[in-house]
Amino acid sequence: MAALTLAACGGGEQISAIYELTASPTPPVSRGTTAQILVPEPRALEALASNKIAVKPTELTISYYPEVAYQDTVPRVLQRVLLDTFQNTGRVNAVGLPGQSLLINYQVVTEVRSFQVETYAGDKARVVVAVKLLNDSNGRVLSSRIFDTMVPLSSDAPEPAMVGMNQAVQQLSADIVNWTLAQI
Repeated sequence: MAALTLAACGGGEQISAIYELTASPTPPVSRGTTAQILVPEPRALEALASNKIAVKPTELTISYYPEVAYQDTVPRVLQRVLLDTFQNTGRVNAVGLPGQSLLINYQVVTEVRSFQVETYAGDKARVVVAVKLLNDSNGRVLSSRIFDTMVPLSSDAPEPAMVGMNQAVQQLSADIVNWTLAQI
C-alpha cells in the first residue's frame, strides 16, 4: 500500500495517505478460457463513486475517513483489480478494457453495492458487487450473481482497515473470476 502527502483536488483537504488496493498475484482458478473478456467500468452510486474511503458507523449512514483516499475512484479501482486478477491467472486468452480493440466474446458487467468499512456489529471490511456475464455477440445475459465478501478487522483505524479492504477485494475478485470462467 502506498502512502503519499498531497492536497485533494478542489477541496483543499489535506491527504496524508493514499491506499492502493491490488489483485492477488497468483489467484487460484480451476479453469481457463480462450475467450476474450471485456471488463467495463463498474457502476456505483455517488457515495461510493469517489476515491474517499467509506465507513458505515450504522446500517443507514455513510461517512468517510479523513485525510486518506484510494488511488482512484472505487469503480476504477475495482475495474483494475478485476482486470489484473483475470490476467494474473495466466489462464485467460485475452482480457481488456473498453477501447482496447479486442474482439470481445463476453463482458463482465458489474455494479458496486457496498465498498466500505463497517463499524457497527463488529469491525469488518465489506465489498458487495452484482455481476452479469454478458454474451457480447447477442447482448444476452448468460448468468448473474451477487458477490458479498466480508473480512473481520483488528481495528477500524485506517491502516488495518485498508489491509482488510485489500483482502476483501482480492477474495471477491478471485471469486468473480472463478465464477466467470465456470460459466463460459
